[in-house]
Formats: sequence, structure tokens, C-alpha cells
Amino acid sequence: MQFIASSGDECAAFFHDFINADRKLLCVATLGFNDVCLHFPLALSAFPNVDFLFLVEERPEVSEILRQVATRNRDALLSKLKGRNVQFESVAIVAEDTANVAGRRAAKVCAASIGRSYTDIVVDASSMSRGVCFPVVKQAYEMSKRSGGANAHIVVAGRNRPSIKAASTSSDAPQYVHGFQADMDTYDVRKAIKLWIPQLSEHAVASLGRIYRFLEPHEACPILPFPSWNPRRGDELLREFQIPILNDWDVNLLDVIYSHESDPTDVCETITRIHRSRADSFQASVDDPARTILSPAGSRIGSVGMLLASLRLDLPIVYEESIGYTSSLSSVPELSESPPDHLWHVWLRP
Repeated sequence: MQFIASSGDECAAFFHDFINADRKLLCVATLGFNDVCLHFPLALSAFPNVDFLFLVEERPEVSEILRQVATRNRDALLSKLKGRNVQFESVAIVAEDTANVAGRRAAKVCAASIGRSYTDIVVDASSMSRGVCFPVVKQAYEMSKRSGGANAHIVVAGRNRPSIKAASTSSDAPQYVHGFQADMDTYDVRKAIKLWIPQLSEHAVASLGRIYRFLEPHEACPILPFPSWNPRRGDELLREFQIPILNDWDVNLLDVIYSHESDPTDVCETITRIHRSRADSFQASVDDPARTILSPAGSRIGSVGMLLASLRLDLPIVYEESIGYTSSLSSVPELSESPPDHLWHVWLRP
């Protein structure tokens, strides 16, 4: 898998040159509580040949104030999309028996729309959860490989400081993202030498600890954000993860990966280089297979980098789904007038 990436103002220039009268696009997005979710749908609304599918992620534990903020974002969007082909579909994240069904439900909802006569599918990852976004992107990418299939694109907008801070409630149940298990848990890899690459993020010590115990990897190479808009963020994360890194995960500090916080291509290329060099080394020296497993737990932009690496190399991804969000907000704030700090568009090429 190859890709063509654009960032910043290049994104608008790309769509201006790319979307002509012969194309018909479907934008698949979500409406979260942070208003970065509005950027790309509003930008694409300037083109008359773009339809919109919004996945409404239904979680059992979301505070009322955040629901009100999401409604504010929906109202702001619909006021700009009057007369357009706009569809909203609910996606249950957790089933009645508490099973995580996010990826399967999202893929089922999108299957009918993606299969229509579109030339391009654009998936907006700005506010979409990983358990929903990753399977939808893979679904679009796999269809792009068919004869006459629509082109697959990913877009993501982000801010250095989120406009609304919210705390997530984890499912406490590590599992493979739907469609990203590769050959794990099969007989052929029962003795695989596993390398785990987690994306470090604030308040994720407990979650990543559970994933580590679930995988029991032989090696761990955590990713720290560097460069970062906050130059001290990497040091702060090392301090927060000091005990698991040095004691539980037994990480050699020389194995810590530094990857650009706001550049998914840097994350992807770093993982690609590590995986390929490691696979070559083990192939020449040992009989047991080597596997690289990813765990996104940080920013959406960095997570997109992990997604690109997984699609390119068929790497498994383990995560914990968020089943709810809480916030200390007491009232619904006004929409931010400042544009996102970071914009990315990635065109996936089979």
C-alpha cells in the first residue's frame, strides 16, 4: 500500500484540483463534541457532488453536557448542508451483553453506502473512534483494490489544545480492532516473538498495562511524541510511565521510539522501518516467526499513522474501546472561531 499525503493548506488545494464534475464523493464522518469534526465536512460542502454519511456513535455512559455539545455541532453543520444528501446512522459501540461491536456495526452500516457508484470515499478521522474509523477505512481501502472501485481517502483535523476536555471511560477489555487481527491467535504464530509498539498518552497507564498483560510481548518499544507542540510532553509522559517502562515492560530506554506528534507519515515510516528490519533479522537467525503489534492510545493524528502502517504491512492492532465520556463543563461553549492547528489528507493507493 502506498499513499499520497497532503497537509495544512495543501489539503484544500488538493480537493480544489481533484474534485471535478466527473467525480462523485461520499464523506463518512462523525459529529463529536470537539468542533474539529466540522472542518472537513464544511470544506467539502463547497462541492455539489459530495454526499455525506455521519455515523452517530452510541455509548452508554456519556455526560449530558457532552451530548448537548454534540447537538450544537450537528445543528451548526446542518445549517450549512441544507438541500444536500445527508444521512445519519447510529452505530452502537457496546451490545446489550457488554460486547464491543463498534467495528462490525460500523462496517455493516457503511457497506451499503460505500458500495454505491461513488468515485471516492473520504473517511474523516477527526472525531471518529478508532474502533469505528479503522474498520471503515480498511473497508474502503479493500474496495478500492477492486476493478472500478472507489478511491479511498483519510482526512484528519486536530488542535494542539482540544476545545473541550473530556475524560474517557475504558471498557477494560483489550481486544483486536475488527479486521486488524492478521494471523494472531492462530496455530502458526503460537510461538511468535512479539514486538509491541504502544502509543503513549496521558492517563493511559492502566489501559496500556492491561493490553501488555493481554499480549505478553517479548519486547516493547513505546512511541513518544517528539517533536511536539509542548517540548516537555515527552519528558512528562516518561515520568508518568516510569514504573511500567522500567519495571513491568522491561524497556531498554534506547528502544523508545520518538515520532512526530502531528505527522502521521512519520509515525508510519518509523514503524515500517522497525518492522522490516526486525523481520529480516529474525528470518535469518531464528525459526520462530516475528510479529509486530500496534496499540494506538494517543492523538488521532498519530493513530492515523499507526493505521497506515497496519494497512501497509498487515499488522495487528490491539486497543481498548471507550464506552463513555465525562466532562467538567457546566454550559455549552460557543463554537471556536480558530481553524484547526493541523490538517492532513491521505490518499490510499493499492
